[in-house]
Amino acid sequence: MNTCRTLRRLGTLALLLTAFASHAQTLSCPQPGQLRQINACPTEEQLRANFHGFCGDDSKAYQGQTGPCSDYQVFRRLKNTALWESADGTFDGYLSCETASPASALPRLSGVRVEKKGPITALVCQYGPDTQLTHRTRKACTVPTACASDPAQCQVVCQ
Repeated sequence: MNTCRTLRRLGTLALLLTAFASHAQTLSCPQPGQLRQINACPTEEQLRANFHGFCGDDSKAYQGQTGPCSDYQVFRRLKNTALWESADGTFDGYLSCETASPASALPRLSGVRVEKKGPITALVCQYGPDTQLTHRTRKACTVPTACASDPAQCQVVCQ
């Protein structure tokens, strides 16, 4: 008798968890004022050490894989970043440390897209040509067609 009662309770709990897990989630791209810095910007010494460590491998040059190693300033612009996230922690991304306040220097939101990477769906908020903040989930997300004309007012549904 106790076994039946336990199974009934577990069944009810499983149904509640399933209903909760399948609940649709509506997301909007964060505004620059809603961001907080997680990691500190790298120091000049750290950047130089990384440049020499990463670019000091001669085999890359012999294979034509110089990329950002051709010039320290190119490497610096690429690697001088810090992790930022939205106030609620749903979006994150690396912002350039080249400006004093990267979040306030963000260009306006220019686009919203969904990318599928295996079982993970990435909701990408694009700010200008070089900056993006991403939300990752296992849910399927859809971007309404109206988002193309006004990404700042976009409400993406993930379920």
